[in-house]
Parts: sequence; C-alpha cells; structure tokens
Amino acid sequence: MNATALRKRVTEGLIREIDEVQFPSVTMLNRVEPELATRDDLATYAETLVKKVEAARYPSISLLNRLDSLFGRLDQLEQLERRQQRESARNDDAGED
Repeated sequence: MNATALRKRVTEGLIREIDEVQFPSVTMLNRVEPELATRDDLATYAETLVKKVEAARYPSISLLNRLDSLFGRLDQLEQLERRQQRESARNDDAGED
C-alpha cells in the first residue's frame, strides 16, 4: 500500500471518529483539514461538521469558523470546476467548426 492510500485511510478514520464524538478535539480537526485533497473529501468533512453544528444548541465559534473556511475552499473548487467545464465546452465547440 502506498503513502497516499495510507494517508487517506488514516484521514477517513479520523473523520469517522470526529463524526462519532460529541466534541471532537482541535488536534483531530487540525490533523484532518490539511489532508482534504478533493472536493468529495471537503464535502464529506464539511457535512460531518454541519451535523455537529445542527446538533448543538450553541455551536462553538471555532467550529463555525472552520465551516466558513471549508465553505470558502469548496466555493473555490466549484468555481474552478465550472470554469474548466466552460473551457472544455468552448474547446468542443471550436473543434466542431
């Protein structure tokens, strides 16, 4: 098994642990976030934190701030994907002429 696969396995385990505990540690959160490489990874993790916020009567400010940061990263990736789709469509249209 290569390093990338092992890293992903550890990250997925930490996300499961974060999902299962009521108050995940800052250390776990800090460990996971730099490893979120894909849009799906970011979305899965963000969904995990959104559930934490929804379950709390008074969610922590630090958790809300983390979500804001994640949403910003997701927005950037979505914009990049849309831009790439537009460019690909333009290239396809140019190839048909």
